[in-house]
Amino acid sequence: MATARQPPSEPQRAIRGPAPAVISGDLNMLRCFVGRGIPIVIVASDPQEPTLRSRFCERSQIIAPPAQHPERALSELEALGSSYCQTPVLYYGTDEMLLFVSRNRERLARMFRFSMPEPELVETLVDKARFAALAQRAALPVPETAASKELSSARELLERVPLPCAFKPNVHIGWLRQRADKDHVPKKALYAATREQAEMLYDELSARGSFVVQRWIPGDESSVYSFHCYADRRSKVLGWFVGRKIRTYPKQAGVSTFLELVHEPRVTKLGFEIVERLGLVGPLKIDFKKDAGREQFYVLELNPRYTLWCHLGAVSGVNLPKIAYAYELGENCALPHDYRTGVRWIAFGNDLRSFLRSYRPAGELSTIEWLYSLRGKKIYDVFSWRDPLPWLSSALAYAQAASRRLPLRARRAVISRSTERADIPQSELVA
Repeated sequence: MATARQPPSEPQRAIRGPAPAVISGDLNMLRCFVGRGIPIVIVASDPQEPTLRSRFCERSQIIAPPAQHPERALSELEALGSSYCQTPVLYYGTDEMLLFVSRNRERLARMFRFSMPEPELVETLVDKARFAALAQRAALPVPETAASKELSSARELLERVPLPCAFKPNVHIGWLRQRADKDHVPKKALYAATREQAEMLYDELSARGSFVVQRWIPGDESSVYSFHCYADRRSKVLGWFVGRKIRTYPKQAGVSTFLELVHEPRVTKLGFEIVERLGLVGPLKIDFKKDAGREQFYVLELNPRYTLWCHLGAVSGVNLPKIAYAYELGENCALPHDYRTGVRWIAFGNDLRSFLRSYRPAGELSTIEWLYSLRGKKIYDVFSWRDPLPWLSSALAYAQAASRRLPLRARRAVISRSTERADIPQSELVA
């Protein structure tokens, strides 16, 4: 596991003040530090990242994409860390950044404070085929799973994994964008209910790379629970909460759109047991799905990193990034022993899309029922009255992308109507 080392000599670290939180992640991580007197530094590879527009971002650093240019990204991150008198605490919110930090932990630990599992365990948790083997050795409650490297045909697959089943990539990096381009929706997994569907998906994915196939646990997305925690270097849980999905986009194996915290003792018990059994360290999210017919919770995956749930946990009483900050700095703090429920998190645009394209056509939600579900206290994935620029920049980027998809004639018509009173030639507006 990584531990903070002694910082370089004082002349190399010019910026004084409290140790900053250096965040490679989204607004849900940034907002855990707002108003806490901790300098917030955002690291991103995409200059259009909405988090960079936040008024609470005190400093930003654009680095090279870690997967494509790891050495350059590492040098740029080291330069950032070395510029502070107090060693920064490093936060990572994607599998790509998790692997980058883990694989370069010896160098990064000279400039940043962070804790994570041993390198081999990180690699195993990110790779679903390796995790399936680990889960079997550790006797974790996981559905029947087969890795593509163990299979020679779709027929052999169906002999090992019953229908219905789910196809998932070994590593999620790039998968959501790939599926969104192909299916026009960001699917985390592909569902097969029949032999024909399973054979088709087996052939398609075999030509693309490695994957795993897992028995599909019956139940909709509201049957998916998650255990979130931060564990110290002895695998002692310092803070935790349990979440439940309400809706996703699309509604089957999609990205989260509507979330809430719940109290579910069985998930809590399993979460603590898994942390101790595997010797997990640092931030962690464990996904479970409840099989209502068997009254059993199954482990779907483990993510040893920070997630979009952080903000919802923070406003509900358990701020995992802040707990990590206090722990890494060796501060004594009263750790939370409970959390509130009643606040919900929503990605409004995707939730509306999911309602219009999935839940309403399937007869699962009427317009009145969907609107009624939005009642009560909420926090938003991007939007905030206190911090409107990230939402405005995201809305502008979406509008620009949508306009590029319109036929040229339609775009000219829209621009003509909007500029009919302006002295701007249309040739300067339409590319």
